[in-house]
Amino acid sequence: MPFDIFISYAHKDRKLRDELAVHLGNLRNQHVISDWFDGDIIPGTEWEQEILEHLRTAKIILLLISAHFMASSFCWDIEMQEAIARHEAKQAHVIPIVLRPTDWNDAPFAKLQVLPSHGKPVSRWPTHDDAFEDVIKGIRRAVEDLQVSASLKPLASPLRVAGPTSMGTSQVSVWNVPFRRNPFFTGREAIIAQIHALLHAGKSAALSQPTAVSGLGGIGKTQTAVEYAYRYRDAYQYVLWVQTNTQEILLSNFVALAGLLKLPEQNAREQQLVVQALKL
Repeated sequence: MPFDIFISYAHKDRKLRDELAVHLGNLRNQHVISDWFDGDIIPGTEWEQEILEHLRTAKIILLLISAHFMASSFCWDIEMQEAIARHEAKQAHVIPIVLRPTDWNDAPFAKLQVLPSHGKPVSRWPTHDDAFEDVIKGIRRAVEDLQVSASLKPLASPLRVAGPTSMGTSQVSVWNVPFRRNPFFTGREAIIAQIHALLHAGKSAALSQPTAVSGLGGIGKTQTAVEYAYRYRDAYQYVLWVQTNTQEILLSNFVALAGLLKLPEQNAREQQLVVQALKL
């Protein structure tokens, strides 16, 4: 399977982006990568949602850095922030590529190894071909690292592992979260960090020891849970969602989960047998 690459860039840099795409041709032809950028969006589709969906599933994210990139609110506030969040969660390999000279001192991506070598902007190399040849060598090294990581990933035990199984690899085999991710989610970082710490403290947590987010209606509990699910989806083999408005709704959701997971007890007349099977 090729590794999906997402290219984040300012539209003023479209010409350089296109040059990079040409240099990616050998990797593409060898089915090592599959690159995507917003020029691939089909007319009539919701462009922002399409961008975010590709950004959140790519294994390699290329940030094409220039003054226009730094000045773009969409590149900076949405694409770059999402890329860094996925990098910190070990869900994606983020590679900044400096296209033209600009001030990126103390930017969130400044802690990452940039390309071309020594952070020399593409525009300052003898030719763009020289610069992109160097860039492709760096991307190849990143791909090789991901291939090694993928070959070593452990298998998760179904439903018994509450912690991460293989950060940086796509592990979700069952996903039934009924909400789209909110691209404007903000202000709950401390809570998400606390949930993440609790779920990964010590050994794997059992389902009988849940982490609960409680509070009055309207304070953002659901949105926080949705954001956590999307942000760390690659760390889990199973991401399951149930409604708990009433006991009847909860039991109904458990029965639906049993069918989704194809448990032998899915057709049991006694609903408690289904609940017990899910806990096991």
